[in-house]
Amino acid sequence: MKRIFEGKRGQVWVETVIYTLIGLAIIGLVLATAKPKIDDQRSKVSIEQAIEALGNINNKIFEVQRAAGNQRRIDLKIGKGKFVIDTTEDTLSWVLGSTLEYSEVDSTISIGSINVTTRESTPYEVELKIGYALDIQYNGQTVGVKEFSEAPIPYVLTIENMGVIDGNIVISIREA
Repeated sequence: MKRIFEGKRGQVWVETVIYTLIGLAIIGLVLATAKPKIDDQRSKVSIEQAIEALGNINNKIFEVQRAAGNQRRIDLKIGKGKFVIDTTEDTLSWVLGSTLEYSEVDSTISIGSINVTTRESTPYEVELKIGYALDIQYNGQTVGVKEFSEAPIPYVLTIENMGVIDGNIVISIREA
């Protein structure tokens, strides 16, 4: 009687290992198919947050443009990508890496006043850009590019209307 149960004990362990391996294989297959979709959703959320932040900055610029001396403060949180102030071209842009092809590659689409361009790379590069008919300055400089990269704490920026110089409204952006 003892010999009959001794052989079965080993069989139980073999079955346990086989069922565990089958379960792990199924979990691996589910993760392999779901992870790209999850990454795409994360990219989409990051892009939409950047669009919202750029829209808020744009609203502050239009608020201060009403009268010389107006100032507004912005707490700019950059969780993904980089924020770029191009004083030479008078543009503000946000550049992000994305697993999602947000728009047609190398075509510019408009979302309100924001132009969105997706470029082919690994991952895709999505650029959100606003151009101004104003003179945009960073710390008093009219030529150059200032980049703000990802940071755990928000950047504190001050946007100020410096008045009209040479027929253009001058908007100064500086770190507070």
